[in-house]
Amino acid sequence: MGKVFTVNVDESFFDVLVQHIFSEYEREKIPEIKIILPCKRDVIALLSAFKNYNAKKCIILPEIVSLENIDEEDLILNLDRVKVINPTKRTLLLIQFILEWNRKNNDNFPIDLAYSLPSLLQSTQTTDCYQFDEHSKKIENFISLLIETWNKILKDLGVVDILEHKSDYINNMITSLQKDQHIIFVGIGKDKSLIKAIYDLPFGKIILPNLNLKIKEKDWKLLDKKHYQYCLKNLLDYLNVDRRDVICLNTIENEITDYAFDTTADLSKVSNGHIGNIEVVTCDSREEEAQVTSLIIENEGYENVSLVVFDKLLAARIACLSRQHSAISENYPYITLLLYSIEVLTSNWSSVALLSLLKHRLVPFGYTQEEYTRILSEFEIEILRNFNTNGLSDIINAINAHKKLKYKENILLIINNLETILNLLLDSINYPISDVVATHLQCINMLSGINFSELNNEIGNFTCNFLNACEGVEIKCSLELYSQILTLFLKRKFFPVASDLSRFSLYHNKVVILAGFNETPSFQGSFLNALTRNLTSVQEEQGYFFYTLHNLFCASKVYITRSLSHRKPILLQHLEILLKEGKQPYRDWLRILNTPECIVPCTQPMPKPQTEIRKEKMQVMSCSAIEKLIRNPYSFYVEYILGLKQLRDLNFKPSILEFGTMVHNILARYLRNKKSPMSITREAFSTSQFNFSNMWWVRLQRIIQSFVEFDETRSNYVELEKSFSCPIFHIPARDAGSCDQYETAWMTNRPQEILLTARCDRVEYLPSGQIAIIDYKLGSPPSNEEVMSGFFPQLILQALAVEHITKREVSELAYWKLDYDKIKVVSIQNYRYKMQELKNDLPGFLSNYLSNSTPFIASPYFLRFNSYKQLERVGEWL
Repeated sequence: MGKVFTVNVDESFFDVLVQHIFSEYEREKIPEIKIILPCKRDVIALLSAFKNYNAKKCIILPEIVSLENIDEEDLILNLDRVKVINPTKRTLLLIQFILEWNRKNNDNFPIDLAYSLPSLLQSTQTTDCYQFDEHSKKIENFISLLIETWNKILKDLGVVDILEHKSDYINNMITSLQKDQHIIFVGIGKDKSLIKAIYDLPFGKIILPNLNLKIKEKDWKLLDKKHYQYCLKNLLDYLNVDRRDVICLNTIENEITDYAFDTTADLSKVSNGHIGNIEVVTCDSREEEAQVTSLIIENEGYENVSLVVFDKLLAARIACLSRQHSAISENYPYITLLLYSIEVLTSNWSSVALLSLLKHRLVPFGYTQEEYTRILSEFEIEILRNFNTNGLSDIINAINAHKKLKYKENILLIINNLETILNLLLDSINYPISDVVATHLQCINMLSGINFSELNNEIGNFTCNFLNACEGVEIKCSLELYSQILTLFLKRKFFPVASDLSRFSLYHNKVVILAGFNETPSFQGSFLNALTRNLTSVQEEQGYFFYTLHNLFCASKVYITRSLSHRKPILLQHLEILLKEGKQPYRDWLRILNTPECIVPCTQPMPKPQTEIRKEKMQVMSCSAIEKLIRNPYSFYVEYILGLKQLRDLNFKPSILEFGTMVHNILARYLRNKKSPMSITREAFSTSQFNFSNMWWVRLQRIIQSFVEFDETRSNYVELEKSFSCPIFHIPARDAGSCDQYETAWMTNRPQEILLTARCDRVEYLPSGQIAIIDYKLGSPPSNEEVMSGFFPQLILQALAVEHITKREVSELAYWKLDYDKIKVVSIQNYRYKMQELKNDLPGFLSNYLSNSTPFIASPYFLRFNSYKQLERVGEWL
């Protein structure tokens, strides 16, 4: 009678296994059989197969257990004797070890390494000895200290590690095996000692899934450790079993997938047959890949999908899109409240974090929803988007300084209450993590009126378990560290996007999604692999990974998503040779879903305000206003006719515009007394309302130094930030009406006046009696051609106003490009012609826009300088 068998893993796997058992054993012997499977869900699948096969007959089923919970019965029966460490507490204690190691060794190992250390501990326990070279002393010290520390922790707590208990149970099971026992081991497992012990039993059987019997014998003997069949070959060699003695229990109908995984196969000889259950979806971006994956999950059914994600960033995107599934939707408000309440403090009361918490639906602060919305709206627009705040004190000062806040008292009351609540959390800094958690939950209760530990749902169970597990853990937390730890546990509990490939399951998946399948996972990239590559073979790990992946490819439907921007792995190149050619329906569906059902035509904005409004708003016009009217009339309309201004972004960071304003002020202060330029610079930088980083400070010093050096070469009398003006007389515009009416208006109305105002950065009075006008530029100044085109008329308009007031000729127009090493002078040539042209054409140009028949048309040009693109909606009508 054979002892080693193989079965092709497909939807009939468990039916074949049941049929084999009934064909090999008498019915009265079946209850005496013990069947060991890899995973919990394999047990359910096998029980279901027994039920289907034996629907009309009553027999006592065999004992069926999984390696995943093989010691579960023993734990239940010996609760008073065996105490296994709580998984959450184990992770916290391993985080404590990592933090202590980092502190003593000046390292920066991430705390999520704690989830990998148990397998490292298990590897060291199952390896008799391990050797390190002279360059791996640090790794040796880490492992030795980890083992020593972990054993002490377990001893002090009077508990055992679940992996240790399982290993001990299996060892005890091996020694207690009876020769007359009927045991069937299904799978491969990494602990070969149990398989060997079962094989050595007279009535022991081993069933190896997906053993490839088609590989040539010479190739079989030379299999590379990375080959997907090597783990099976290694096991057979360990059992001293020839592959030719393995009995196949079912006929392999579709062996095409083996060709993709088998590096010894010649794909050119595959003459017929294609893989029909696999679909590769190639996406343009990670965002599209996440959307496609989410769409597949929604369409196929969340409960039917096994999802494996190879890219952490992609996993995060999929998690965000999958909030509506399972328990995520129900618990999401509680999770975000936990995180937002910490983020307000860790971000130093940043605007985004603060509004995220205040607008959270579980935080009402005692107001009705309508009233609360109005209060927060004013707070956001008038304070957070109007002032550059850095911390709580800046926010309070900005509220107090604002004279027209309708809800000032309400806003201050909310902020003060929030400060009082969060100060409790601040006061818990550097206390044990159990104290921080308890205080955090107290703050949440005060904010929302909800006691998380009393909730009868998953977040309630999580809270109680987490709080209990923190007891006795000596991690003294900063808020940043506490936030990292809490986020880590919340993600593992509520956003388990990626499946665990380390557990080999025989369960026939209905749908498998392999997302982010851009490259074969690296087995030497992580710190854990750096530690364990001296203990286990990286090549063998790769081979085991491919064997597990091969099992997933036996699902009814497999979707592989990848991004065009990444290199295509060799395995996928092999697969695509064998895949059926076809379209990508999910990607096409996604594009259809993202396309509006109907598009309402959008016309180019052309507002026509009344003449009286135009005259009122255009009585006095600055050079920049006229320049905006020339470039983009609609922008002029929004800013100067409607009086709208763009709100700052939340958590506004100063740009080159704010930096330029500060530089102008510094230069003006310096030029007034020519003393202590660096002192003026330092004072202006430190007292600026904008939170400039040190990067700006380095640049500022060099710019001021180069300016001072250049200014010393100029000896002319200078006026700074001086305002000039000149009248522009225009003919009253022809409104709709008859020619006679227009002529009457012309005769009875004098030409009206528009006052042009100009503020010049620098005006130099030359010995010749002439004038030079200089404009400071931090960015790239317009070229001579651009100025002459008429779209950059600011200096030309300044020249007209200066000449009108001073009665002196402007002999030089120039931009001074303020740079690190030196001042670059960009002089405008042949500007007298342009001055005369503007002087002649400007009255008619402005007169035209005073008529209510002339629209302020939105222009698609100069978008780089346009702050009102969101109102123009250029992309919808262009």
